[in-house]
Amino acid sequence: MKNIKSPLILVFAIIGVCAVVYGGWHLYQEHVANEQAKAAFTAPPAKGVPDMYHNAPPPPQP
Repeated sequence: MKNIKSPLILVFAIIGVCAVVYGGWHLYQEHVANEQAKAAFTAPPAKGVPDMYHNAPPPPQP
């Protein structure tokens, strides 16, 4: 490895690499959160719970 004349350049390079990694991680987490939010609204409701987000037939009347 070559001698770096200014250690400040090395520090900035390390900070830049960390910023790129953090940005990628942030975008990945945002994507995962959006997918989980979509899945919560598109999943069928649990048995016995009324379906408020989709057109469901009314419950049977006595």
